[in-house]
Amino acid sequence: MAKSTSRTAILGLVACACMALPGAADVQKSSQGTATVSKSSLAAYYATLEAQFLAQGKMKTARHVPNAPMDPVSLQRDFVHIALHKEYGSGLSASGSKTAKPLLRWETPVRVQVQFGPNVPKSNRAKDVRTISTYVNTLARATRHPITLNPHKPNFHVLVVTEAERKSLAKTLPKLIPGIAASTVNSIARMRPNHLCMVVAEPHGDRRKGFRRAVAIVRAEHPDRMRVSCIQEELAQGLGLSNDHKEVWPSIFNDDQEFALLTKRDEKLLGMLYDPRLRSGMKIDEVAPYLHAVASAQF
Repeated sequence: MAKSTSRTAILGLVACACMALPGAADVQKSSQGTATVSKSSLAAYYATLEAQFLAQGKMKTARHVPNAPMDPVSLQRDFVHIALHKEYGSGLSASGSKTAKPLLRWETPVRVQVQFGPNVPKSNRAKDVRTISTYVNTLARATRHPITLNPHKPNFHVLVVTEAERKSLAKTLPKLIPGIAASTVNSIARMRPNHLCMVVAEPHGDRRKGFRRAVAIVRAEHPDRMRVSCIQEELAQGLGLSNDHKEVWPSIFNDDQEFALLTKRDEKLLGMLYDPRLRSGMKIDEVAPYLHAVASAQF
């Protein structure tokens, strides 16, 4: 879940968001250039990385920053950056795109299911379920959209897995989630160690219907704060705020890694995304006439 590079992409019919770092010093590479890491070395790398972030004053848990700008004009600007643009080009390695995209969100209830790989410690499972359950309620309040932790016909799958378990998903995901797009499976299969976490959201063919399903990958090797941060950002991005931008502050939708948790500003941006005056499939010029009223409604 690193914010030093971008994470939002449109890959065919798939909106993919992942937190990525420009490189991982502890990752060994074979002569073919393929990243190979053991479970212990990956966990050690992420623990060191988190410690470095904390020492630098990053990964803050404050949800509100006193004297930070919070007004309809700046919210409009931020919304355009992260809801109406995509950050990746044609693939996960092509970051920094400023290409406009239509607004996408869930037009139907979101039913979140959490699943763990067999090697994820039971103590971590209990913590993660509590974290996700509480956070799902936060997202539902912010968006005023039905979002629940619900294993009955889930459409938003959160998979907490080790690296070895993630690699096996290329074979097991089609069985786990019948009808999942091959592009979604391929995006997850290509995930490198420097991609800290990922969410892939599949829209309907008719964009006006919004998203039809999403899959978030959270690495079990992450230490606690990094794992919670991954959960918070990927679930929020899977709701439709899929881009990152350096001017969006204070926010988790920023590559600088300053904030670990959803901020009050982020909640207002989610509220804008799910304002009833907007709908999936709208382009920037269609959204523009409503932006001031939608932003002002958050105050």
